[in-house]
Parts: sequence; structure tokens; C-alpha cells
Amino acid sequence: MTATILLPPSEGKSSGGDGSLLDLSTLSFPHLERQRELFVGAVTKLGAKPRVAGRLLGVKGKALEQAMEENSSVSISPTTHAIGRYTGVMYDAIEYESLSEDTRKVFDETVVIFSGLFGLVTPNDLIPAYKLKMSAKLRASKASALHWRKPITNSLKKRVEGQVVWDLLPNEHSAAWEPSATGYKHRFTAKFLERKPDGQLKTVSHWSKALKGLLVRHIVANISEASEVESAKVLAQRFSHPEGYEYSSEHSTSVERETELIYLKD
Repeated sequence: MTATILLPPSEGKSSGGDGSLLDLSTLSFPHLERQRELFVGAVTKLGAKPRVAGRLLGVKGKALEQAMEENSSVSISPTTHAIGRYTGVMYDAIEYESLSEDTRKVFDETVVIFSGLFGLVTPNDLIPAYKLKMSAKLRASKASALHWRKPITNSLKKRVEGQVVWDLLPNEHSAAWEPSATGYKHRFTAKFLERKPDGQLKTVSHWSKALKGLLVRHIVANISEASEVESAKVLAQRFSHPEGYEYSSEHSTSVERETELIYLKD
């Protein structure tokens, strides 16, 4: 493939699974294995520290109990493919199972998912249920994203050099890599805006996940275009959403190897 799509994981994750126990040596991006071992060890220990876990994981009550149970047994829990593990608004909008067989294959080959626990995974990697944000200060009082930044950047260098990158990461996950150091051919980012009654433009927050999910479907269904810079720009302009978000040439910007796509709802 000559294109890579970067996605965040989801806050919500399915439980259980019918895969074998976690085997870090089988995950994509093997150069991350040592860092993964450190993170798995650290997150497992949170099971004995409920107050610390609540603060780091950002949940409480039943949700905290479930997160602690999953994290403490992350090495001995059944796994499932990452695309089945990650649920939530964006992944619901992607509707992976409804994609054609050929398009699912494209998705599997082009998508890379950032993970607070594993750094990077691909859709078919087998992972257990867990709870860990990229912003969590799990080790040495630094956000997980900062620990991952160098190893993720080094791993992505091998993956995206000379490629078109569709970067659909939120800020929390963008902090976990250094785009300019990876040698991509061109990077596309996307933002969704609404025009308020007073004429001001407001960034869409929660619903941007669903909008990005539909954009992913659009990209993988037209991957031959998504892999070349000029045709990718045309592809991006053709994307629209039933709720009225349309590509805005006025607000989109393109400088050297970077294009920010703006989709606007008037």
C-alpha cells in the first residue's frame, strides 16, 4: 500500500474475546515490544492501587472496578482482533463488518491505530480488553504519549516513508509521534466546523468522531485515489455527510507536504 490511515483507539472497548492470551511478540511493529512490556507491567500493578488507578484512568465506581480488573489481568485475558476490541462512535460509523471483502482487506492493510498501552496496533492484531489513555501519566509522571513519541516515530518511519498519510488523530494521540521526522510524501488532516447563527465557526468535537468514521469509509473505498497526492485532494473534496458537512476550499489549507481539510456545515 502507498497510503496509511492513522486512527485513535476508542474509549469504549468490548470485553472478553475468543483469541489466545496476549503475546506481544505477535503484534505489528515488533520494535515496540520492549516498551509494551514496560507498559503492560505498569498497568497490571494498578490493580492494587484503586486511588491511583481512578486518577490515572479517569473513571470511578463500576467503570473503575471493571478497568482495574481488566488491567490487572491484561496478560492472562482472552484477546480479540483490535477492530473488534475498539467500539464507540467512530468505529460504529466505520461499520467494518458492512464493508465489502475487498474493502475490509484495504482497511486491514492501511489502518494503524494508536494505543496508550501498545503504542501502535493494526486491525487484525490480537489484544485483550484494557483501559489506558494516551494522556495518562502511568510512568515517571509523564503522559504515556511522551513515552511513546520516539519509539512510535521510529516505527512509523519504516511504515509511511514516501506514502500519503491520512492523519485522523485527536490532539491527545498526535502528541505520541513526530510527523516531520517520518518522511511521508504528504499528510492530510481533517477538521469539521459549524457556522453558528452569528457567523462564527465552531469546531465540532464529539460528533467529529462519527464524521471521521465516515471519512475513513470513503477513503478505503477509493484507496487507489487516496494513495496519490493530487487525486487524494480530489477524493477529499468529494466527501460529504448527510448532515450537511461539505468540503470548504475557502477554509482548507495546503502548504508543502501538509493539507488541512475543512468540512463545514452552514
